[in-house]
Parts: sequence; C-alpha cells; structure tokens
Amino acid sequence: MSGSEPPERAYRKEHTTDAKVHARGPREYRRKVDEKAAKEAEERRERTEKESARRAWLADGGNAGDFEREWPKLRDEGRRRCVIDAGRRAREMMQASGVGRN
Repeated sequence: MSGSEPPERAYRKEHTTDAKVHARGPREYRRKVDEKAAKEAEERRERTEKESARRAWLADGGNAGDFEREWPKLRDEGRRRCVIDAGRRAREMMQASGVGRN
C-alpha cells in the first residue's frame, strides 16, 4: 500500500467504539448513553452551584481568590446541611403521618 488507508478502513476505525457498544445490544448502548448524560448533568449542576455561590460571595464583598480557596469547605458544608435537612424533613413527614405511633 502507498501509506494511505482505503476510506472504508478509516471509517471502521473511527466507528469501532460505537460498533462494539452496539454489538453488546441496545440495553448496553442505552446504559452507556444514560451514564454519560447523568455525568454531564451532574457536572452542569456542580458548575451552576459553584457559580451561584461565587456570585453571592462577590456580592457580599469577598474576592475571587478567597472564594476559590474556601470553595471546597463551602461545598462540603452545603452538602452537610442538605443531608441534615433531608433527615429533618423525613422525621417531620413520619411524625405527620403517624408512623411509629402506638
């Protein structure tokens, strides 16, 4: 050969990954697509959360450098509060529904 591939071979190389996933069946393909979409949605949510906190930080007089340094702690504190709030709401719902009463 003269160093260049026939177009059909180049096409096959380019589409090998998709073909392998499709060969495993539509469920496997759907699972991969769903995983990718979920990962992208989570990344978008995290970026939005960080940007919202950053805007509030700056509006309150903070500076961007301090925010970046403090962001991991702020994020962890926000998650901790969400867990605590979810537990509180669950207890309130159980009490309101009478679960556990004799």
